[in-house]
Amino acid sequence: MGIIRKQTIIGSIFSYAGAVIGLVNIAILYPRVLSTEEVGLLSWLIATTMMAAQFSGLGFGAVISRLFPYFRNEENQHNGFMFILFCVGLLGFVISLVAYFSFQPFVSSYFNGDDAFDFNYLIYLIPLVFFSLFFNLFDSYNRVLYDAVSGTFFRDIIFKLIVLASLLLLWEDYINFSQLVFIYVSAYCLPAVLIFGLLLKRKQVSFKPQLNFIKPDLKKIMIDTSIYGLLNNFGGKLASQIDKIMIVGMISLSATGIFAVMANFGILISMPSRSLNKISSTIIAEAWKKKDLKTISKTYAQSGLHQFMVACLLFVGLWVNIDNVLQIVTPEYIEGKYVVFFIGLSNVVLMLSGISGVVIQNSPAYRKQSLFLGIYAILIVISNAIMIPLWGIIGAAAASFTAGFCFNLLKYLFLLKRYKFQPFNYRYLLVIICALISYYIAYLLPKQDSFIIDIIIRGAIVSLIYIALSLAFRISKDLNAYAKKFIKR
Repeated sequence: MGIIRKQTIIGSIFSYAGAVIGLVNIAILYPRVLSTEEVGLLSWLIATTMMAAQFSGLGFGAVISRLFPYFRNEENQHNGFMFILFCVGLLGFVISLVAYFSFQPFVSSYFNGDDAFDFNYLIYLIPLVFFSLFFNLFDSYNRVLYDAVSGTFFRDIIFKLIVLASLLLLWEDYINFSQLVFIYVSAYCLPAVLIFGLLLKRKQVSFKPQLNFIKPDLKKIMIDTSIYGLLNNFGGKLASQIDKIMIVGMISLSATGIFAVMANFGILISMPSRSLNKISSTIIAEAWKKKDLKTISKTYAQSGLHQFMVACLLFVGLWVNIDNVLQIVTPEYIEGKYVVFFIGLSNVVLMLSGISGVVIQNSPAYRKQSLFLGIYAILIVISNAIMIPLWGIIGAAAASFTAGFCFNLLKYLFLLKRYKFQPFNYRYLLVIICALISYYIAYLLPKQDSFIIDIIIRGAIVSLIYIALSLAFRISKDLNAYAKKFIKR
């Protein structure tokens, strides 16, 4: 448990540091160094890569996390597990290559004559998908070997620092955009090389096949786990990335660039949930093993309430400062104002649902999560297809909110009906009241000449009023207990 706690803390530090570096890159440097079309190109490349790499993994990440304990044997090179991993990865990459060359003739019509799109950059998808695919597999393998930190460091820190440096070089005219794209793609591929090198150094790589170890029963379980893993992972990735791909085809690269930059502000709201989901997964899995429904219900309810409290505070702080946020970016991005609103709201709903996904995924009914993710992916494609032509990039953001709301409602209703888990009570209404009051008071404040000072003042006022009201209403026993403990010091 000490190792888990230590790695969770270190991993969270890397994640938040990476989020800060990413915010500097996307919110400050992108609008000043790159055109909206160039931002759109980079966003489209990565969105396409993430979806293709996730599909090409063929769900084997789920096999690694769920079934590796059956293979674990360090003296026997984990019974040839790495050989299977490589074979699956190469098979998936071959499938992605076939798809790449099959769809290439249709690309020009998809981009609808967008002159800003340079088809020469399409070739970068091949190395991007290959290295991203194997990074996902190596990182999952490294995690089950009790190292959950290195992959986060390579992807969230090393990659983003290289991008930061390349953007500064472009700003000073030491390189051009084509060279930046090459550096960007190389930096995105680098984590896979680094993590493979780390596994080699630790002597955790062996290509010796031991297929006789895989008995028919184990083979059947592996195939079943892969199928549901593919549905889970690809469905989730499609839901989070398809909007950028659809905006390119239905509007333009420039619109995609604006959407990607402005959506990033709203996505920050759900950052705290990532660490909680990793920590709670172990607790929930153990509780399901013991059939301890009381612990599961309590953890589910508390996580939802506390995440909702944090999400509302962050959302109110963000939206009351929206005019200041628009000063951080450049004038071209002003049309993305309500992208921030709807993406932020969709992440509030995500936080409101707490650890519902973790509860379902670790339950005997874990296959339902695949069904819900499949429905979610279909909903987001349909809602985007309807709303983008009507409202442009704001429609894409509204589609994310609509589909996300339906997805989380499905999970809530399932847990309520199957296990009688009811996390909601009057305290959630009190959270909304606290958020509205703190927003209204901060909104009435006079505008400061400096937008930075204005952000600080409004953010501080919102935080003080929100926390004071939360304590006065006694919304969270944990928060009140912590406050008393802090005062006694």
